[in-house]
Amino acid sequence: MASQSSIAIPVDSPFSLANIPFGIFSTQSQPHPRPGIAIGEHILDLKVLALEGIFTDCEVTFPSDVLTHMTLNAFAALGRPTTSGVRAYIQSLLSQSSSPLHSDPSLLERCAIKQIEATMHLPFDIGDFTDFTSSKTVSVECVDDIFTFRKDSLMYVFHPPRAASGRVSTILPSGIPIVRPFGHLPASTTLARTTGFSLAPTNELDFELELAFFISVPTEHFERVPVEKTEEHIFGVVLLNDWSARDIQIPETLPFGAFNAKNFASTISPWVVTLDALEPFKIEHDIRRVPSYLVDEGDATYDISVSLKVIPGESLEREMEMTRSCLRNSYWTFRQMLAFHTLSGCRMRTGDLIGTGTLSGEDATSLCSLIEQRKHFPNRTFLQDGDEVVFTAWCGPPQGGVGFGECRGVVLPARSFMVKARHPN
Repeated sequence: MASQSSIAIPVDSPFSLANIPFGIFSTQSQPHPRPGIAIGEHILDLKVLALEGIFTDCEVTFPSDVLTHMTLNAFAALGRPTTSGVRAYIQSLLSQSSSPLHSDPSLLERCAIKQIEATMHLPFDIGDFTDFTSSKTVSVECVDDIFTFRKDSLMYVFHPPRAASGRVSTILPSGIPIVRPFGHLPASTTLARTTGFSLAPTNELDFELELAFFISVPTEHFERVPVEKTEEHIFGVVLLNDWSARDIQIPETLPFGAFNAKNFASTISPWVVTLDALEPFKIEHDIRRVPSYLVDEGDATYDISVSLKVIPGESLEREMEMTRSCLRNSYWTFRQMLAFHTLSGCRMRTGDLIGTGTLSGEDATSLCSLIEQRKHFPNRTFLQDGDEVVFTAWCGPPQGGVGFGECRGVVLPARSFMVKARHPN
């Protein structure tokens, strides 16, 4: 594939010709959301190309009207052979001098949109959201806050795998501000018990740096997907911030688990990086104990580096916290997560989102939440109003690699909450 693109690509862009991530965007002049791919600092409008009949020359036959929809669901449901073929054809449109994008300047002008002029939307109509526990470090650091941690506790955390259902209604695209949530805050907390509560905004707002993947081809109810077949059902990957209120979470954890502590917001990056783009970055996973049905001859993960920074709001004297970690810190692979999810026969739908869990490593600089970082850096505070959290992820070299863009959100003050006065009988 030629390296020259019909759309200029900065050398350090996360959206190179090797990437071609899919997303949903709109513009002020055309406010209806539609599919596009990110290339350099631009978006290639796939709806324009579909309506112009450009995809009739694609090597794979598919109903091109799916690229005029307001979500990626119908396109992703076509399956990986088709979506891979369409992605490869888009690469050729951008790189080959004989393509319509090179020979027809008016077409290029109509379908090349500057990203700064676009509004990004959720890429899928998300049906369900599941979040795994995958980091051994998180299990030690956070479980120890609730239980007396034993040396064999990891066996109970990872055998069998652990996952929880989340709220789809509060999943947000990158850039939407996060309002500080209210909840029942413990007046006095110990590992053993919590006594008394006050109704107030959380004082311990936190982030969790994760990745997540979208389901493409749905499964049948009661169908069990073998681990070696799971990639047939995975479309691509995004960054995920599973915002958390730790002081609200502590009294909720037992016996059922977090509720209001996590149901107020989760943020994802807008561009979905396909498994095809990640394929060159597959690496062998660490040897670890797994249940027999999750033993995978193709046991591999992806060499995805993740990082985060907190840009302080008004308290400019506070440090800018930085973390660097990687997907390799996830105990489970994407394939194993999906295979476990369908073990009981759970039906998976196109657009379902599955999170990896916090990707913390063993080094203090790779801890992906503040509740963990504060044990090593006591002066670090939980998120303050005005703070902005920014996640990024990248595969390969700085030039010509595959990036995920940003997953960001700024913290806004809690909204006022009027408590009704109690009248004497």
